[in-house]
Amino acid sequence: MTLVIDFVKLMEDVCLTSNVGMLNSEGLSMLTVGFPRAMSYYYLYPFFRTFVESLGGKLVVSPPTTKATLNKMEFCPTDEPCVAVKLLFAHAKELLDAGLDYLLIPSLVSVEPENFCCPKFIGAPYMVHNALRNGGRVFIPYIDLYHGDTRWQESFVALARELGVESREQALQALKHALKVQAAFEEALARFKLTYAEAYELFDQGKLWSLSPSPQKGAESTIGVVGHPYVLYDAVSLGLVPKVKEYGRVITPEMIPFAVAREEMKDIAEGERLWSFEAHLLGAALHLLRHRLVDRLILVSSFECGPESIVESFIEEEAQRQGIPFLLLTVDEHTGEAGLVTRIEAFMDIAPLKSAAADPFPATTRRLSTPVPGPQPKTMKVGFPSMGHLDLAIRAALKECGIECLPTPRASKEILELGKELSPEFVCLPFVITLGQMRYLLDRGATHILMVGGKGKCRLGWYAQIQEKLLRKLGYDFEMIIIDSPVPFATRWGKFREAIKKATGNASWWRVIRALYNGYHRIAAIDRAEKEVHRLRAFERDPGTADKLFKKFVREVERAPSSQVVRELLEDFLDTARQIPVEDTDPVRVRIVGEIWVVLEQYVNLELERMLGRSTDPRVWVDREISVTNWFHQHIFPTKEALRRREEIKKAAEPYLGIEVGGHGHVSIGLTVLAKQEGIDGIIHLMPFTCMPEIVAQNILVRLSEKLDLPILTLIITDQTGEAGIETRVEAFLDVLKERKLIKGRG
Repeated sequence: MTLVIDFVKLMEDVCLTSNVGMLNSEGLSMLTVGFPRAMSYYYLYPFFRTFVESLGGKLVVSPPTTKATLNKMEFCPTDEPCVAVKLLFAHAKELLDAGLDYLLIPSLVSVEPENFCCPKFIGAPYMVHNALRNGGRVFIPYIDLYHGDTRWQESFVALARELGVESREQALQALKHALKVQAAFEEALARFKLTYAEAYELFDQGKLWSLSPSPQKGAESTIGVVGHPYVLYDAVSLGLVPKVKEYGRVITPEMIPFAVAREEMKDIAEGERLWSFEAHLLGAALHLLRHRLVDRLILVSSFECGPESIVESFIEEEAQRQGIPFLLLTVDEHTGEAGLVTRIEAFMDIAPLKSAAADPFPATTRRLSTPVPGPQPKTMKVGFPSMGHLDLAIRAALKECGIECLPTPRASKEILELGKELSPEFVCLPFVITLGQMRYLLDRGATHILMVGGKGKCRLGWYAQIQEKLLRKLGYDFEMIIIDSPVPFATRWGKFREAIKKATGNASWWRVIRALYNGYHRIAAIDRAEKEVHRLRAFERDPGTADKLFKKFVREVERAPSSQVVRELLEDFLDTARQIPVEDTDPVRVRIVGEIWVVLEQYVNLELERMLGRSTDPRVWVDREISVTNWFHQHIFPTKEALRRREEIKKAAEPYLGIEVGGHGHVSIGLTVLAKQEGIDGIIHLMPFTCMPEIVAQNILVRLSEKLDLPILTLIITDQTGEAGIETRVEAFLDVLKERKLIKGRG
C-alpha cells in the first residue's frame, strides 16, 4: 500500500524530528481509544497504534468478528452499505458496549497524490458519528494527499491534543515515527510473504522485526486470492484463505510490493488514478497473471462493492488472455459455508484454460440479442448517451461544428436489456443504461462514441474505459472519445484539447466556443423552463397544461437555428406559462436530492416529478436544485451566485459529513439541512443501487430526518424497480406531509 512510502517522502521536509522509537510520554494523561477491527484497521493498524501509543495513549482494538458481532450490524441504520461498512458499525458498537467513550475512525480521502480512496473510506466515520445516540465520541483524523498540501496533518495534531499532548512538535514527531513503522511493516509483508493476519499477530507479539526470509516450500499448486483484507481475514469470509490453502500455496495482494503492482497498472489508461487500495489489488492480480505466478486466481468481493465492479473486468480479461482459471466469489453476512466450500471445490477441479494471449479482445461466447455490425463506414458519425436533456445540447453543439450526430435513444426497457447483457454484476444503473445506449448507437452506424471521464471518488470516471472494453470484446469497431476536465491545466489540458478537437472534427477554437455557447443556452433554457413547470404543476387549474406546454417548448428548442431564437422561445414560454389559469392550492413542497443522473433521467426514476405533479390531494410543488445548468455554473464556468450557493450547501453539510465523498453525496446532505429553513416539507432522495456516495448520504439522512424533524423518503432505483411500488410509497409519503401540514396549520 502506497500510503506510507509516499508519506515518508512527503514528511521529510515538514516533520521536526527524525527520532525513531517511543516518544517520552512521562506526565501525559493515558486516554484509551477504541479502534474498530474493520476497514482502516486492516490497512493501517500499525500506523495508528504507533501514533496513539507514542503520545501516551492506549489503543484498544475490538475482538475478532463473532456471531454476536454480526448481530450488532443492526447498529448500521440502513441495509445498503457493503458488509465492510456494516462490520465497522458492529465493531464500533462492541467497543461502546465494552465501556469505551472514544472511538478512532479515520477518514481516508487520498493516500496518494494522484487518486482517492473509495467513498466509503471517506464517509464511514461520519456515518458512525451520526448513528451515535447515547454517548460516545468519534475522533476523525483525515488523510488527504491529493491536494498536495499538508493541512491533513493538523487533524493529527488535533487528535494529539485529545490524547493530552498540546505540543505540535511532539504530534508531528509521533506522526513521522508512525509512518516509518507502517513503512517497515508493509515492507515486511512483501519480503516475508505474510498475510495481514499473520503479520498483525507477529507485530503484536513484537516478533515481526526479527524475522528472516525463509525459502518457500514447494506445492502442487499456487493459487492467487485477491480481495480486501477486511473481507479476506474477517470471519465474514468463513475462513476462505485457510480453506484455499488446503489446495496449495496461496499468494495474496499484500505479498506483492507496491512498486511492482503499480508497474503493472501502467498498461491501463490513467491506472495511476484508480482508487488506491483497489489499484494495489488490481496491480497485484495482473502481476500474478501476466508472470504466471499462479495456477488459478480467486477474486473475493463483498456484495455491492462499487470499486470491485470496475476492477473485476480488468482481472477477468487478463485471466482469460493468460488461460488461467478465474473465480469471482461474492460474500456478505448471509453467505453460507456449504455453498462457499462447494464453489471452491468445483473451481479447483477446473482444468487450465486455453491461453487467449494472441487475441487481446477475444470474441464473447454470449449470445447477442442483436447482430454486431460489420466494418464501419469512414464518415464520422457521433453518438453519445443521455442525462436528462443534455444530449440535445451536445447534438446542437456538434452540429454547429459540422459533425453528424445520431439521435440518442431514450432510456427504455430495450436499452436496459442491451446494457445488462454486458455489464458487471454490481455496477450501478447509470453504467448499464449508458452502455445500452452506446450499443444501440453502434448498431445503427455510429463510428465514434462521446463519453465523459474524470477519475475521482465516484465510478463515473471509469465508465468509458470499461464500456469500451466490453463493446470491443463483442467485435464493435469504433473510437471512444473521453471528455475529461481540463483542470489542472498543467497536466490535463493536452488530453482535453485532443478530445475536443477529435469530437468536433478539428474545428477551429472560435467555432468550438461558439458551438459550446449554442449548446449551453439550449440546456439552460430547458432547465429554466422546467423549474417553472415544477411550480405550475402545483397550482394549475387543469393538471397537465404545463406539461403539454413544456413538451412543445423542448421540441422547438431542439429545432431552433440559433441561441437568439432559443432566448426568444424561452421568453414566449414564460409569457404563456404566466397565462395558465391557477388556483390557491396550498401545496406541500418536496425537495428532490440524490445522484444527478437518476434525478434527471425520467424513465429511470419512473417520471417521479410528473407523478408528484399529478397528485391532487395534496398538490405538490417540486423543488429540484440539481440540474445540468447548476452543475455547469458551479464547476465549469462559475457564477457568483452559484459559488455562493455551493459554499452554503457545503457549510450546511459539514457538521454531518465533513468531507466530500464524491458525486452528489455531499450535496444531498447540505440541501437536506437547508430544507427546513427554506420552507421544504419533505425530501425525496433518489439513488441507483450500489451508488457509493449516495449510500453514505442515505445512511446519514436517517439521523438528519430525526434531528430536523423532516420526513425523508429514499428511493433506491434498480433495473427491477416497478412503478406500482414506487407510486405506493410516494402516496404514503405525501399523506404524511399532508397530515403534518394540517397539524401545523391547526397549531
